[in-house]
Amino acid sequence: MKRAFAMFGLLGVVGCFLPLAPGVSLFDLRVLDGVGVYLMIAAFAIPMVLGLAGKLSSGAKVAALGCFAYMLFYKMGFDVLDLLFHASIGGKAMAVAALGGIVTTLGSFAEAE
Repeated sequence: MKRAFAMFGLLGVVGCFLPLAPGVSLFDLRVLDGVGVYLMIAAFAIPMVLGLAGKLSSGAKVAALGCFAYMLFYKMGFDVLDLLFHASIGGKAMAVAALGGIVTTLGSFAEAE
């Protein structure tokens, strides 16, 4: 299960560099809000790194859940459906990564150790 949320983290990081709209990616918007863009990239990169680690503690799982929840509830909110249906490939990748990351991270808590 931890490899699954690592792959959703990787999908989110890649989605940050793919177009949200034709010709504009999230990374291109860093000139407008650099800190916000780098926080969004880090929110996908941290679960990716944690998922690729050897053994996960419950604190690492909580950190990964917090990162995906930051993206889903704080940054995307109810606009996640707009990203899924109306955005270009980068927006769809980030929305799928945030939704799938929440589900797989919650599933990793139920996993037997």
